[in-house]
Amino acid sequence: MAAAGSYTPAPLLTERLLLRPLTADDAGALLRFRAHPAATRYLSHGPLTPAQNHARLEQALSAAAASTAEWFHFGWAIELRATGEIVGDGRTWNTEEPPAPGRIPAEAASLGYVLHPDHHGVGLGREAARALVDWLFSARGSGTIFAGVYEPNLPSRRLLEGLGFRKDRFFPVAEDTAGKQLPSWRYRLDRG
Repeated sequence: MAAAGSYTPAPLLTERLLLRPLTADDAGALLRFRAHPAATRYLSHGPLTPAQNHARLEQALSAAAASTAEWFHFGWAIELRATGEIVGDGRTWNTEEPPAPGRIPAEAASLGYVLHPDHHGVGLGREAARALVDWLFSARGSGTIFAGVYEPNLPSRRLLEGLGFRKDRFFPVAEDTAGKQLPSWRYRLDRG
C-alpha cells in the first residue's frame, strides 16, 4: 500500500467543465451552493454557515491528503471551462469506513455531486458525473460505483439512470442517518 498523501488525481476535462481536486481557496465558491436551500434540499446536510462550510472543506482536504493507492476520498471542484466559475462539487471515495447506511466492498467506490441551482437542467451534472464515473473505472480500477439519492430527487435519479446506474438497495425513512426524514435509494453501476 502506498504512503498516505502519495496520490493526487489529475484534473479532468469535459466539453464544458474542468473537474479538479478541491483546494483551501475554494471555500467562498463552495459556500454559494452549500449554503443554498435548493442546492442542499437533497444532500445529507442543510444550508451551511460559513464556519460549517469551512470545516467541511477542511475535512475533505484532510481525507484527500490521507488517501492512498488503496483507500481514497477526493473532493472535486466543478468549474466552467469558459469562465473558471465553480458551479458545483463532486466527491469520490472508497474509504474503509464508508458513509452509512450500507457498507461497500473495497473494490467498489462511491460518487456524490451537487450543482448550484442556477446551473441545473443544462446537462452539467450529467457531464460531471460521467467524468467522475469514467475516472473511477479507468484511473482507480473500481469494479462497481455506488451513489445514494433521496427518493423524491427525481432529477438526480434520472441522471444516474441515464448513466446506466440501477437501483441496488432501498432505505426507508427509519434508516435515514442524515435527519432529512426521507426514503432513499442506493444506485449501482458495474464496470461492463
